[in-house]
Amino acid sequence: MIVACVALFLATTGTSVAVINAVPKGSVGTKQLKNNAVISSKVKDHSLKAVDFAKGQLPAGAKGSTGANGANGANGAAGVNKVVKRTAEGTFGTNFSKVTASCNSGEVATGGGADWDASTNTGWPVVSYSVPDPYNAATPTGWAVEIDNWSGSGGVQAIAWVLCTSP
Repeated sequence: MIVACVALFLATTGTSVAVINAVPKGSVGTKQLKNNAVISSKVKDHSLKAVDFAKGQLPAGAKGSTGANGANGANGAAGVNKVVKRTAEGTFGTNFSKVTASCNSGEVATGGGADWDASTNTGWPVVSYSVPDPYNAATPTGWAVEIDNWSGSGGVQAIAWVLCTSP
C-alpha cells in the first residue's frame, strides 16, 4: 500500500513539475486568457518581433488603381477654379440698414456674412438677418444682410460680404 501511494504521489508530482516547467515563470497560457483580455498598453514595445514596426513605419502595400475624377458641380458644370470675396455697403440709417453683396454673372454664392459700421458710437447694432440671396434658391447669387439699431439714435450702416465661386 505504501509503495502504491508513493508511486501515485510521484506520478502526480512529476506531471505538475512538467506543467510548471512548460509555462515560464510569470506567464499565463492561452487557456487562462479571456477574449480581449490583453490590450495594446499591456504589451511591451518591441516584444512582438514578428509584427512590430519601427515608430512611424508601416510596410508599404501594393499601389492601388487611380480613382475616378471628381464630380462636376450643379447641372454638370465644371468644378470650382476661382473663389472671390465681394462686398457691398448699405446706406446709414437711424433704425436699420440693408444691403446685398452680389456675385458677378456666372458665379455662385457659397457663403457670406454681415458686418456694420456704427462710427457714431451711439448705435446698438444687431444683425437682423444674414442669408443667401435669393433666399431658399437652389443656386444663390448673393448675400443679403440687415443690421438693426436698437438704440434708435446715432446711425448704423450694414456691410455684406459674399464668397463667389466660378468654374
